[in-house]
Parts: sequence; structure tokens; C-alpha cells
Amino acid sequence: MKGLWPTSKSMDTSSYKISVGDFVHAFFTIVVFGVVTILDRNTVDCFFPTFESTEKMLIMVLPPVVGAISSVVFMVFPNKRHGIGYPSN
Repeated sequence: MKGLWPTSKSMDTSSYKISVGDFVHAFFTIVVFGVVTILDRNTVDCFFPTFESTEKMLIMVLPPVVGAISSVVFMVFPNKRHGIGYPSN
């Protein structure tokens, strides 16, 4: 059989609905991606060429702080969904 395989009508799909935790998880994933992006010197020089020493210190302090906060948030809102290609068990 090729193509998509639709679920039967008797299957309970209520656990697949988007919840508040999904939005929180997506927001913090984007924040972590942004922080990892500003760790690259070329990216910072391109978007923020006039950084001063205080702003460079912020770039050094920001990753551990955001990492700690997002780790706590990911523990509070655990993600039970599986990515593409990962088995459900």
C-alpha cells in the first residue's frame, strides 16, 4: 500500500490535539535556536556590527541562562510527541 494511511474512525485521536504545552515548547525551542545562532561571531558581526563590550558580555552570559530556564520549562511541560522517523515505543 502506498501513500497516506488514514486512521480508522474508532481510534481515539484526542491525545494528538495541540495543547498549551506544545506552544510553550515551540517558543522555547525558537529562543534556544536564536541564542545558539548568536554564538557565531560572523552572525553577530553581520546583524549587530556595533556591539560594545557590555553587549558582548551579554552574549557570553545569555546561553547558560537561557539553557537553564528552557531546561526547567521542558521538564515542566514534557513533550510526549515523537519526531518524524522516531518509533512511538
